[in-house]
Amino acid sequence: MRIRLLALALALITAPSAAMAADRVVDVSNAKNVAALLQEAGYKAEIKKAPDGSSYIESGANGGGFMVIFYGCKNDAGCDSFDLYGYYDKEPFFSTAMANEWNAKSRFLKVAVDEDGNLAESVYVSALGNMTFDNFKDYIDWYASMDGQLGAFIKDKREAAGSGKP
Repeated sequence: MRIRLLALALALITAPSAAMAADRVVDVSNAKNVAALLQEAGYKAEIKKAPDGSSYIESGANGGGFMVIFYGCKNDAGCDSFDLYGYYDKEPFFSTAMANEWNAKSRFLKVAVDEDGNLAESVYVSALGNMTFDNFKDYIDWYASMDGQLGAFIKDKREAAGSGKP
């Protein structure tokens, strides 16, 4: 009986520690932190500089690339948001109607045809305050999953348009 009570007491003492580790709070307000978190989550992450001097991250999922672009940056105070952003090179069937069809069924990953005819995809993430690592990883994994679904959607549209492009 004593052994069972001791085992139960140890389990109760260690349970909050395990839960707290899973809920580790992380700062996602700057490129350095987000790059490290992407790598910890199993993604590549390379910090780059845009022509205006701002930092962004190049990463990838599903055999394609995506960027993490930061907004509302205030030097040492960090940034207030970022986009997970990717694009597909221009194809003849890309249109506003196709983008609207996707957007009507996709709650968070939105697409648009840009000025060059590419299909741009993005997800907005607030960086105000902090989030848990599990939540951050879920955003990234979810983005990768939705990007895969968008790729399948584009493939179906390509086949319907009769284009043999892979």
